[in-house]
Amino acid sequence: MRALWMFVAFGSLAAVAACGQKSETGTAEAPKAAAAASQATAPAAATPVPTAWPKRKPGLWTQTMTLKAQGFTRSFRFCVDATSDEKMGLDSQGDDKRCQRKSMTRGADGSWTVVSACDMGPAGKTDSTIRVSGDFDTRYVMDMTSTTTGAAQPAMNGEHKMSMTAEWSGACPTGWSGGDVEMPGGRRINLLTKAVSGG
Repeated sequence: MRALWMFVAFGSLAAVAACGQKSETGTAEAPKAAAAASQATAPAAATPVPTAWPKRKPGLWTQTMTLKAQGFTRSFRFCVDATSDEKMGLDSQGDDKRCQRKSMTRGADGSWTVVSACDMGPAGKTDSTIRVSGDFDTRYVMDMTSTTTGAAQPAMNGEHKMSMTAEWSGACPTGWSGGDVEMPGGRRINLLTKAVSGG
């Protein structure tokens, strides 16, 4: 579950990414005139399935995470730049070979929904559904429901629900680097370099 909590701490998606991203396209061919007519009358919703998350605005983000069953709430501040958003952003699990994305869709309201499955070895097999909404410039909200089976620690099994709200707070403070996460007590950990500072 280390990857899950790393994701939660930095606002990414534990168990959401795929080993390989796939997009679906039609295979039927038609004369050019028919294709043009079809495109002209196609509804706006008939857009290609998205394969990548939007980028968050660089700067300082404040997120509040709630584990619903446990009644646990905690807030973090983290610094986002282009590099950290690419490597540890909303889709940072994309290179995790333990995970397989089942589907990724974008709703008419602009929200994103991802269904995935991960085999985390001793931590069990996890099926997750995650919905993310917001403009990614000022605010976004994530709700995740996951079900874990076969974990060595019984408490890890079962259904778990987590919600997270992130709000942009301005530029990163002086001395902060992309990837810095401020933990309770003021200590900062950079999730890219593992360097510890502050506090």
